[in-house]
Amino acid sequence: MKGTPPIHPADSSRDRSSGLAVFGAVEILIGLGCAALIPLTLVASVVSPLLDLHAVLPSLALYAVIAAVFVTLGAGSIRARRWATRLTLSLSWVWLITGVGTTALTVWLLPGFLLAGGAGSDLDDGLVSVIALLIALFLGVVYVVLPGAFVLFYRSPDVIATCRARDPQPDWTDRCPQRLLALAVAWALGGLSIIAVPAYGFVFPFFGRILSGAAGALGWLIVLVLSGALAWGTCRRAPWAWRTAMAACLIGGISSALTFAVIDPAELFEVGGPLSEQRALLEAVWPASPVIHVAVQTLIWGSLIAYLFVVKPLFNPPVGAGGSEE
Repeated sequence: MKGTPPIHPADSSRDRSSGLAVFGAVEILIGLGCAALIPLTLVASVVSPLLDLHAVLPSLALYAVIAAVFVTLGAGSIRARRWATRLTLSLSWVWLITGVGTTALTVWLLPGFLLAGGAGSDLDDGLVSVIALLIALFLGVVYVVLPGAFVLFYRSPDVIATCRARDPQPDWTDRCPQRLLALAVAWALGGLSIIAVPAYGFVFPFFGRILSGAAGALGWLIVLVLSGALAWGTCRRAPWAWRTAMAACLIGGISSALTFAVIDPAELFEVGGPLSEQRALLEAVWPASPVIHVAVQTLIWGSLIAYLFVVKPLFNPPVGAGGSEE
């Protein structure tokens, strides 16, 4: 009895179905790992006095959403669906770029944090250095190596050709260029991260002041709505989305830089929920010079503004333009 012949991509391309299955399985494992953090964190909050259950609940909701996203994308990758591979590539780019910054910042602050946390204990400088190195290596794998591997694989022309062969019908992601799709994913992730904000007292930097409570919640609600609108508008390549994003980045950058230039760290730690409980540790690693904070905020917001200028031509495409532009 003859079996069903395999579906091959274009003659000049290699079939990457096996790779799609492997990377999809890794995504599902990542999702299951995030899901496993939920019961583990609940148990830790019960047995440890350092964790407040009410403070960690928003983080648990964030874990659940991230788990669902990775499992869904992993299943789509195994089935070689176009939307899954394009969204995975976009997510991986955001993961990699933010991961490099997170890893660099952690490596910079970690030794001081460990020394402050080990004050009065038997930890010496040598052991602290070893611990810091191991943590840095772990973060490098999770935040740089892993997303880097995803980027290299999913951006391969062979992967694209395989998905087109196994999933020949174009979908909604094909109408959006990959660079804009990555930007839309960044907006969506920005909105998603707001789930964890309640745990920190709704701390909201606002032009030299720190808002919290109801005022901070209102600020974050506006950011949440704006993030969703920008994600939707960017996918549709709407010109208003570019103009709104540029205005939001300019306002956000000025507000953040001004706030961290003049804010008293004690005020931030006082209203920051779990931050207030770890105040001594945070004060030990908090950069004393406001110039550093302004430089970091300028780098973050400036990079986003520069990217918006790069992708501006992709908004409001000419009639008949497709979504394959890179």
